[in-house]
Amino acid sequence: MSQLTSPRRSHPKHRSTGLSRPLAPPVSFAAVIGLWPSAAELAEVLDVEAVTVRAWRRRGIPARYWSAVALAARLSNRPVDERLLAELGSLRSHRHG
Repeated sequence: MSQLTSPRRSHPKHRSTGLSRPLAPPVSFAAVIGLWPSAAELAEVLDVEAVTVRAWRRRGIPARYWSAVALAARLSNRPVDERLLAELGSLRSHRHG
């Protein structure tokens, strides 16, 4: 067998890029943030503090950031869009409201 046909391997820390199979959509805001190698990396893309993104794991991503998170995800081939974020926000408000 040729090495050209073997799947490309990527470092586990960078699981969201270079994968041959698509990622499943996340089921929580924490899982959305977990698609990036670190909260700091997502924070840098969004131009917010890393501590802010880490807090979003518990509190949820505020609606005012959904379009920016969705754009960052789209540009890096992560399975997140504004509709998914709105669904997660709706589920969260039903559980906490």
